[in-house]
Amino acid sequence: MAALALNTYKTVRAEVTTGITTVYTVPNGVSAIHLFSIVSNTSSGIVTVTVYHNRPSNGGSYELIKDARIPTTDALSPISGSLVLEVGDRIEVQGKSNGTMKFTLSVLESAK
Repeated sequence: MAALALNTYKTVRAEVTTGITTVYTVPNGVSAIHLFSIVSNTSSGIVTVTVYHNRPSNGGSYELIKDARIPTTDALSPISGSLVLEVGDRIEVQGKSNGTMKFTLSVLESAK
C-alpha cells in the first residue's frame, strides 16, 4: 500500500448555484486546514452568497457567512483566518442566482 504524503496543498473551484454545492469534503485519513477562500462576482449586478461549514457527525451545517452581498465585479473572502476541518467535514456554498459567482478554496491536508 502506498503511503499518504504527509502534507498536501489543494485548491478546488466551483460555480456557485442556487442549490447548495459541496466544494470540498475532507477525505478519510487526513485532517485539513482552510488557508484561503474567495467568492468572485462575475456578473454586472450585486450578488448574494452563503457559505457553510458542514460537520455531519456533529450537528450538520453552520453558516460561516449568510446572505453576504458582493458588488459588481468584486470579490469576498468569506472565511478570515484558519479553519480546522475533520474527516467528513464539508465546505458548501449557495447563491441567490446561477452563473454569477465562482468560489475558490485552498486547503492544507495532513495525513493522520
